[in-house]
Amino acid sequence: MKKYRINTTISSKHQAMLEEFKDEYGTQQRVLEYALESLKNNQPKSGFYPEEDLWIRIGREIKSTIIFLQKDLGKLLFETIDFEKFTKYVENERPSEFGLQWYYNKPLKECSLQEIVEYIVIKLKIQGGADIVNWTEDKDSYLINYTHSLGINCSKMIVIMDESVFKSYGAEFETSYSERSVFFKVYKD
Repeated sequence: MKKYRINTTISSKHQAMLEEFKDEYGTQQRVLEYALESLKNNQPKSGFYPEEDLWIRIGREIKSTIIFLQKDLGKLLFETIDFEKFTKYVENERPSEFGLQWYYNKPLKECSLQEIVEYIVIKLKIQGGADIVNWTEDKDSYLINYTHSLGINCSKMIVIMDESVFKSYGAEFETSYSERSVFFKVYKD
């Protein structure tokens, strides 16, 4: 790999920080390269990735209401869900829409389509149960890929929850799902 020399000046505060991190990373070059990679990968200033940051914010908000379930118990609950009640709940309460507005601290209509896609991916990651959650972007659309081992009803629930956000926003999208996966193709304006 070709190397480039850079020359710059920094404050004494940042020089001390550079020295501190140099002990951890070995050289000034490695510290600067790591810092640039972190910026490139959109790592928040907090030092946490978006899903970690969201977990922290959620934990502060609802400390005493979080219920953790084993994966196999979650699958059992998914297998016995009443979809009519679940659909009515989503229509009335709009939990994904509320979460998105809470996360960005602004109304849904003020969010960009990319922010919505990024939030859906973060939400899917923190929900647990996923084998793979990722998204890609091309010229015309965003593609969200979620794979899991929780059965067809889990896929249906994810579709119901997340389609409600895209519908409320007015986005055009396609959904396909199976027992182990959910794909959303969301078209850009």
